Amino acid sequence: MDPVAGFTFGAGLLTLGAVVHYMKSQVASGSIHRNSAIGIRTKATMSSDHAWQAGHASAAPMLTVTFLTAYATGALSLALGLALTLSDTENAAVVIVPSAGLVGVLGLLTAAAIKANSTARAVGHSDR
Repeated sequence: MDPVAGFTFGAGLLTLGAVVHYMKSQVASGSIHRNSAIGIRTKATMSSDHAWQAGHASAAPMLTVTFLTAYATGALSLALGLALTLSDTENAAVVIVPSAGLVGVLGLLTAAAIKANSTARAVGHSDR
């Protein structure tokens, strides 16, 4: 595999981490309210402002793990790409590491969305 893939995957993972980090920070600070563009948007989280806030608050720890995972695997991918470029070698790890990182990040995002949805549904039932 071409070591340049490490740079591409690494930059992508770092960008994804930054987007999740930004979203988590903005929703946690109350800067982003219920909307159709950013955040965990399920039927339950969109049902009310209270459900939106509660769902995101419950998912916040998982979102933190998500962006830290994206940052770590992104940085590792960049370092691996650099090391393999400098040594002028090809290695499948340059694709395997960031691919595993991406699968991990997507799994964590899914778990965060499930947690947020579950909490928002519980809040919705208690509001009735």
